[in-house]
Amino acid sequence: MTNQDVMLVVSGEVARPGTLSREDLESLPSFVADVSVVVDGTVGGAVHLADVVGAAEPAPDAAFCTAISRSGDYRASIPIAEIIDGGWLATSLGGSTLPAEQGGPFRLTVAGGTTLCWNVKDVGELKFTVGREPDSVPEDPPH
Repeated sequence: MTNQDVMLVVSGEVARPGTLSREDLESLPSFVADVSVVVDGTVGGAVHLADVVGAAEPAPDAAFCTAISRSGDYRASIPIAEIIDGGWLATSLGGSTLPAEQGGPFRLTVAGGTTLCWNVKDVGELKFTVGREPDSVPEDPPH
């Protein structure tokens, strides 16, 4: 997979829908080369999702962001406030695309989030919505 093949779709109730490449994400002001200094137990270069939310400009009544895996098999509908507070999107490891073994090409971690089920591997889309979307997170998450 080349860097040009890796794209994150931003959709839903936003002023600026579209796609972001790894390079686009890594050019945002909050990008850190080693997210483990910010969030224990994580690896790689990452961007704080507050920057992505700001760039997308969600509608005033948008309250949720659904992280959707590239296969579409896993979805986590997360309050935007939680994403802004603790959301980090890992984009790279050692200067290359984050490998699948580490949850790449993009891996969401919500530090301090209500459940670890919000930590989505292989993220392909962030969809902003007014209400909570159906997702894969259990009613009563185990962690």
